[in-house]
Amino acid sequence: MTWLYYSLGAALCFACLSILSRIVSVDSKNPRALSLAFNLTSILMAVILFLLTGSYKKIIFPTQTEAWIYFLIAAFFFGMFERLRFFATKLLPASIYSIISNLSVVIAFILSLFIYKEILTLSKAAGFLLILISLFLVMENKKSKVSIKGVLVGLTTSLFLGIAMALDKKGATYFSPEVYNILMWTVPFIVLLFPYAKIGDIKLQFKRFSWKIMLLSLFNFIGYYLGLKAFFLADATKVIPITQSSTIITVIAGIFLLNERNNLTKKIIAGIIAVIGVFLLR
Repeated sequence: MTWLYYSLGAALCFACLSILSRIVSVDSKNPRALSLAFNLTSILMAVILFLLTGSYKKIIFPTQTEAWIYFLIAAFFFGMFERLRFFATKLLPASIYSIISNLSVVIAFILSLFIYKEILTLSKAAGFLLILISLFLVMENKKSKVSIKGVLVGLTTSLFLGIAMALDKKGATYFSPEVYNILMWTVPFIVLLFPYAKIGDIKLQFKRFSWKIMLLSLFNFIGYYLGLKAFFLADATKVIPITQSSTIITVIAGIFLLNERNNLTKKIIAGIIAVIGVFLLR
């Protein structure tokens, strides 16, 4: 049951990350520069953990070509996700983006059917349908202040994240979680940085948000690391639903902490449906 504790810890971290991301990104005039500052801090944390745990003493890289192909694909899509993540949280309320982001579970689930030869059951099909219903509930509302642009950016980031998530199980298996963790923070940064970035813009984000960037990175770093540990111990279809229970935590926290009370009933219903759907995907 150790994998369950890792997964629950990851879910709590991701919920905290969603709330704080909304707070910080709304005040940022340059979401990409914010993401660069955020990722630089996360890379530093990954290096520190790598050194403290002594993982550098037992580095073993896989020799299979397949391992590196999966890694490079995952790194590319994680990098694309990082390019857009703070645009999405700037444009969408945390309680809505957390629900839309469940599309990443659907994408990861579909890919897992092919990559890991997992079987499509009636309950998994029902879970897939429930998540789509939850997405429809938060998007289909004439009185909603949610922009079409925000929804499109949210769906795109979820697509990128879902592809990367589906390949994490491969990475945690071929590499050790510690080695894969540091690689997956450093290599996607190249995608995020391409073609260039102004150092002054990044410094401005550090100056303006300082400790908030540190806290954001800490939540994301710990959550991702715990998720990898869980993937190492259990099947992807068990781990992903638990970590995505962060959705309902974010919806509730967004209502009370960020005063996101528009369409309150619909948000709660959509959040509950999404979580049920995720659990059925198991």
